[in-house]
Amino acid sequence: MGSEPIIVLASGSQRRRDIIGALDVSVEIVPSGIEERSPGLTERPEEYVASIAADKADAVSANGHSGTLVIGADTSVVLDERIFGKPENDIEARVMLTALRGRSHRVVTGVTAMHNDTSASSVTSSEVTVREYSDGEMEAYIESGEPFDKAGGYAIQDEWFAPVSAISGCYLNVVGFPLCEVIRLLSDVGVDVRLKPQWRPPERCPTDCPVRVVSEATFS
Repeated sequence: MGSEPIIVLASGSQRRRDIIGALDVSVEIVPSGIEERSPGLTERPEEYVASIAADKADAVSANGHSGTLVIGADTSVVLDERIFGKPENDIEARVMLTALRGRSHRVVTGVTAMHNDTSASSVTSSEVTVREYSDGEMEAYIESGEPFDKAGGYAIQDEWFAPVSAISGCYLNVVGFPLCEVIRLLSDVGVDVRLKPQWRPPERCPTDCPVRVVSEATFS
């Protein structure tokens, strides 16, 4: 493998960095640096995350990476069609976590892949049910600082707080980067990638998930 990256990830998210590391390719991390706008009054959640993902990819592509494959992604939590982004303070985190407690919501992630003059985009949606955590658990979680870089104020993979009781759909989408869709979009823009031989899908990935099926068939 050469030293030059074949993929640039337009994200500062550690979770996306970890997930894209499953691909057997060279990756460079370049945060987009854009100021994410608020959703429009009549803008659907799927339209919003798709737009922000494209904006991130556009910004990095225009900033010296126009000849490289660039991936942008954006995730939102949606409750009753209300879009929850990342809480900016304790009050916002408390409002979000209180609203989500004991209820089901959607997590939507938009992904855009750009390569030269070609681009491909998609939006993945998963249904998530949050458990009935106590006020004390919620306050301790907020005090830990964990909610503030996460859409909806929580991380499904958090082992201590463990906010999610059930999920339907793509688990990695809820983490923030639906790997199966990323692989498909890369193919759509002319780049075929493989998973690293040592990588295994998380236990909560659905049994019929394309990356789980490919991983187990190829590397078991």
